[in-house]
This record gives sequence, structure tokens and C-alpha cells, in this order.
Amino acid sequence: MSVMLTGVGAVGSHVARELQAQGHEIVIFDKSPNLSFIGSIADITDVPVVVGDVNDQEALSAAVREHKVDTILHLAGFLTKTLRAHPFAGVSLNIGGTGSVLEVARNTGVRRVVLASTRGVNQIAAAPESGDVLPEDFQMRVISDRPRTMYELSKLTCEHLGLLYADTYDMEFVALRLGGGFGPTPGEPAGLTGTVVRPLVYGAVAGGPVEITDPSLTYAGNHEFIYFKDDAVAFALACTRPNLSQRVYNIRMDRTYTYDQVVETMQKIFPDTEFKISATNSGSMTQGRAPRDDNASTEAAYNELGWRPQYDLESGVRDWVRWIEKYDISR
Repeated sequence: MSVMLTGVGAVGSHVARELQAQGHEIVIFDKSPNLSFIGSIADITDVPVVVGDVNDQEALSAAVREHKVDTILHLAGFLTKTLRAHPFAGVSLNIGGTGSVLEVARNTGVRRVVLASTRGVNQIAAAPESGDVLPEDFQMRVISDRPRTMYELSKLTCEHLGLLYADTYDMEFVALRLGGGFGPTPGEPAGLTGTVVRPLVYGAVAGGPVEITDPSLTYAGNHEFIYFKDDAVAFALACTRPNLSQRVYNIRMDRTYTYDQVVETMQKIFPDTEFKISATNSGSMTQGRAPRDDNASTEAAYNELGWRPQYDLESGVRDWVRWIEKYDISR
């Protein structure tokens, strides 16, 4: 099977490696691919790399046809921090780019499109009862429960675009709502979860002490995490597993951490490092109406995809540290 990956960064690099391990051919389509970073995760020696914009349907179609692409795994998009500063650019890339990928898939006979969505979509659910676990098909009021961030808006719109294309045309669509990801990134992470975890990890690898004085690098309440390698396995399954009737799946660790528990985990991994946390933040990492302990069902991912997370925060960070020590010369 030939899989095209659009927007190959932190998650996409691990997906490339996972697909290669399963014997699939991959094609990278990226406007500005960071080949040095991707090569630290996956073997891209003989991998076709097409430099292009996902909104350029002519270039995208040509690459799909040339490499006989069966599945497009669409990862290209801006994350929260970039979208906050450049909302219209986010509309063009996140929403317009997804529409472009779906249209190219329709016109070239691509079998399946897999979309990287987000746990943030759950934040637009109508206020649940305490302790409720949110299914993927949650209830919402279309005006008062509307998305509160450009990221949530773009990903919900993209999910609906994909489902509509699949319902209307002879193609398949799958969306994975990813939890807060952490792990190796090509430079400063754009996601909020990675932004919070990175200074703790890099400060400790550098020998410490680790001092956190910026409240935006902490959070209140509970938050879930997921290691990029677990994301990668889920995406590989979403590309290859037949007869996926649910089509939208929560991908998450199934446990949450307070910020204090994150720091305690770091102290366990780096027992000789001093962590000085003088900042406090009264806000949750994600604004919205979903439960603050972020309970969302992963039953469909378990039963239909056959996926389960293999990493908790500690084992994920330990694996990340091994990558830093081997590859990351920027620290």
C-alpha cells in the first residue's frame, strides 16, 4: 500500500516509521519538509519527498498519480498558538487544505483519507453530568456550544467535510481525535501540551536546576497526554484497518495528570535534578465545557481499530530523552 503523508512534523515522522515497519510505501508531501528531523525518526533514504502546498490541487494530484497513492494521511495544519495569531491563515490551511485533499482524493480515486483531528473538539460538547464519559458522537447546541477557538472550529469543520465527502462519493474517511501530544519535535512545539512539558524535560537533560516562573507553562486541574509513538500506531491502523464504521475515534492515554503529578514524574526520571516551580496558573490547559478531568471514551478505538496506548507519561518521557541524547543537537 502507498500512503501519502501531508505535513510531516512530530507526529508524521513517527507515522512514517510505523508504516515503513509494516512494509508500506510512503510519500511525503510538505511545503517545507524538515528532512533532518524526519530522518532522525524514520528512514527516508529512498522515500519520495514532494515539496508542495496542500492547497495546490494540481501538484497534489500529480503526486498522488505518480506514486499510485492508495491512502492520504492528512496532518498538515496550524496548531493553537499559530492560529491565535493568524486566524485567516488557519482557515486557508486547516479548512481549505482539508477540502483540497478531499477533492483530490475524490478526483484521483484515492481509497481513504485519514485526518488528524483533536481532543479539543470534545470541548464544544454540551455540559455533561459529573463523571460522564464523552462518546465521539456527543450532544451539543449548535450556537451556544459552538467552538471557542479557531483550532476547535477548524477540526470540527474538517471532520464534517470528510464525513460528507465519504457519504456523497465513493471514498472512505477516518478522523482521529488526538490527545495532548508530547515527544520529539523539530524545534519549539506549537501545541500547548508540548509547550508545557518541553522545558521540564530539556532543562533536566541539560543538568538543571529547572526553574518555571512563567504561569503559561503550568496549568490547573487535570490534563491527559499521549506519546507520539502511540499516535503513530493509531494512524497506521486507521490507514489499513478495513470496515471502520465509526469513522471518528478518540486517541488518548486513558489517564490524566495534574501539573504537580507531571513534575513528580520528572523528579522520578531525573532524581538528581532540582525542579523549582514558582508559577501558578488558575486556568485549565483547554478551555471549554468537557469534564476537567477530560474523560472521553476510547472504546471504539480499542474495539474497531484494535489500538491501545503503550506509553504513560514516564515511559514516554524516558523514550524522548533517549532521542534527545542521540539526535537533538539543538539543545
